[in-house]
Amino acid sequence: MSIRLKLILTYIIGILLTAAIVAVTGIGLVTGIVSYFANGIAKDQTPREALERGIDVIVDLRYAERYKPEELFSPAFASLLGNQLQPFGGFLVVQEDERWESYGALKEEDAFLVQLRKDFSKPRKHADGAFTVSSWEGRDLLALRYDFPAIDDPLTYYLVIDVTEMWTKGGRFPFFVLLGIAILFGIIIVPLIWITTKDIVRPLRQLEQGSRRIAEGDLNFSLQSKVSNEVGRVIRSYERMRSELWQSIGAQLALEENRKELISNISHDLKTPLTSIKGYVEGIREGIANDPEKLRKYIDVIYMKTLDMDRMIDDLFLLSKLDLEQEEFHFDTVSLEDFYRQTMSELSIEYERAGIRLTGEYEAGSDAVATMDAQKIKRAILNIVGNSVKFMDKKEPHIHVYFGRQSGSWVIVVRDNGPGMEQSELERIFDRFYRADANRNQNVAGSGLGLAIVKQIVAVHGGTITARSELGQSMTVMFTIPMNESRS
Repeated sequence: MSIRLKLILTYIIGILLTAAIVAVTGIGLVTGIVSYFANGIAKDQTPREALERGIDVIVDLRYAERYKPEELFSPAFASLLGNQLQPFGGFLVVQEDERWESYGALKEEDAFLVQLRKDFSKPRKHADGAFTVSSWEGRDLLALRYDFPAIDDPLTYYLVIDVTEMWTKGGRFPFFVLLGIAILFGIIIVPLIWITTKDIVRPLRQLEQGSRRIAEGDLNFSLQSKVSNEVGRVIRSYERMRSELWQSIGAQLALEENRKELISNISHDLKTPLTSIKGYVEGIREGIANDPEKLRKYIDVIYMKTLDMDRMIDDLFLLSKLDLEQEEFHFDTVSLEDFYRQTMSELSIEYERAGIRLTGEYEAGSDAVATMDAQKIKRAILNIVGNSVKFMDKKEPHIHVYFGRQSGSWVIVVRDNGPGMEQSELERIFDRFYRADANRNQNVAGSGLGLAIVKQIVAVHGGTITARSELGQSMTVMFTIPMNESRS
């Protein structure tokens, strides 16, 4: 259920519940007030009897005031009215000018009249001063004052009734009303609050804590939410953002480390040939190369070192363009057998004079064609073979090149009988500037970028590259080119 629907239902239920509570409370309070006073005043009468007798007293009083005002001064009329108040535990007090008199079967003597006179002479707490409650001999007596403005002579009637039991008989009602409201609140309101807190407030608090941690630079945490509403979706989106940001920062840190390593390696690899060139140039300037043969030798070394630097800069430039996807690739449909023969011919011209035995094997088929950039793939093969030659340690060096097919791909394999390497090092040989066992290979020339370039070229062709080795015996590098892959 969505939060919007939950809130709408909560508002509707809250409004209806509030209206119900107000109605029930209002009715209950009115009923309670009536019952509160009726139970305390009626004594042993039924509510109907008490109501009828109360009406009779008011009617007789109003009738006499309107039609027989002289009776109001009659002790007989006052005694009759006082007796009508007996069922209410009361009596009548008449104030005529300065004279106070009590009438009825339950009338009180002068001591009560003095107290009643004092109570009504005090500043009234009530707005109109029409009634007062007096405690007399363990009883609570309510005195209602009734004046006669139509009569010229000063006359006042005080209807006195016993309300002692009013505080006990009706007193439980407010308690039960409050208890009922509390139970209703507990049954309906508390679950609504709990649901709202569980599905809205708690997830938002979790989101707030996550935001605070991110603001403090801490991304090493996770936000989990099982709810399927809007807040749950926000938290899950927030968690994806945090995870991606964490990964991005990790990638940036790794990239920064790679950048530092790249600068360090470039500085080292460029400094080595520059140092040699500087040394030979100084030898020439100082006249150490004092004969044509030695001078020619110095110049040849300088030339070779400049070629190494040029090759290194070229590799760096190519790798940078490959990283930025700015290097152009020209894909054509190439006869694989013709490509194999041209590549082997170039390898033979370059390395057989150096004493390297090159052998080849072609098993891709006479009709095999591949969609590829022939120059880039040839560059990849030359780099792999050149890497094998650099690290060769055998007296009879041998490099074997194989072209074939495997699981819908063309396969090119270069295998040598060099020193190989540890299995733990194989995963890093395609990293830029990586050289296995720096102590063993510190005198080996090269940029350390050859196999990294090969990996990029193969990736652009949609292929894969792997390596395996037998330490001290051989090293094998294999890459694939997808068959029938059309590229532009």
